[in-house]
Amino acid sequence: MRHSLLASLAATLFWTALVLLILPTEHPAAAPVASLSVMEQSVLPTEAHAAPENAVPNGFDDETLLSVQTDQGVRLMDLHSYLTGVLLAEMPVSFEDEALKAQAVACRTYTLSRCHNPRHEGAAICTDSHCCQSWQDAEAAAPEDRERAAAAVRATDGLVLTYDGTLIDATFFSCSGGRTEDAAAVWGGDLPYLKSVASPGEESASHYTDELHVPLSDFCAKLTALDDRVCFSGEPGCWVNAVQYTSGGGVDHIELGGCSFRGTALRKAFSLRSTIFDLKLNADEAVFTTRGNGHRVGLSQYGADAMARAGNDFETILKWYYQDVELVHAEAQ
Repeated sequence: MRHSLLASLAATLFWTALVLLILPTEHPAAAPVASLSVMEQSVLPTEAHAAPENAVPNGFDDETLLSVQTDQGVRLMDLHSYLTGVLLAEMPVSFEDEALKAQAVACRTYTLSRCHNPRHEGAAICTDSHCCQSWQDAEAAAPEDRERAAAAVRATDGLVLTYDGTLIDATFFSCSGGRTEDAAAVWGGDLPYLKSVASPGEESASHYTDELHVPLSDFCAKLTALDDRVCFSGEPGCWVNAVQYTSGGGVDHIELGGCSFRGTALRKAFSLRSTIFDLKLNADEAVFTTRGNGHRVGLSQYGADAMARAGNDFETILKWYYQDVELVHAEAQ
């Protein structure tokens, strides 16, 4: 019995060794890389992330890698991890699930569009909201917040928005003040899918309305920096004349001190929340009363949450704020 057992064990070891020798070592399929010309410059390890229990293995987002310029340098991570961090940084995770999903699709579309046209040497995208999108390390978030963000990304895995077969510029912002703006009114170039639409239900936004008080001397100095022909004669209350508005309700042009100023220029000069503003002048100060928060082009985050609370799904929300677009899987691109 003992000899039989030893012989059996020896045979088992022999065949196991033989199998290991003749079978090729298996390697996982290489992940697609966003913006290959940029990614070829990266030698950083992939960032790992903990997948939720109901995770779909080998999803598009998990297998797509991109290089991200962070405050600590360039990091290579999968699209799922990156988008989870973007969602945590860009939208309150207390918002409705369908609003979070809509934001996830917009962020994915924006990201992949930027990867085709990277702005950074050695990275496809950055974490500066003034340039690309905000991002935070998901590991630093509360577990329940991290899971809500990850779930929204997972539920929309690989979905993007296109217009005429091309990824759109999926811009978004906090709240519109009741109506979004045409892209042409803000950036000068017309995009058929970025048109002004109504956006009700945003009144709960923290910056739905704001008031900014500027000392009159500072107000005059900033206007002069924009146009040195401006004249401040007479009572300040008489300096404001004709005002022209955009289709989205923002100030297109306003005449001040005999000169015409664009609403977008004043928003930048005075760091206004929005181009929807009223201006009152007195002997001491200029008072701007604004409505809305952001450039107001594309997806309104508070508007999306209001639509979700009203029972709309994420596709309906997206196709409301981005006109005549298609929701497709990125692999079809």
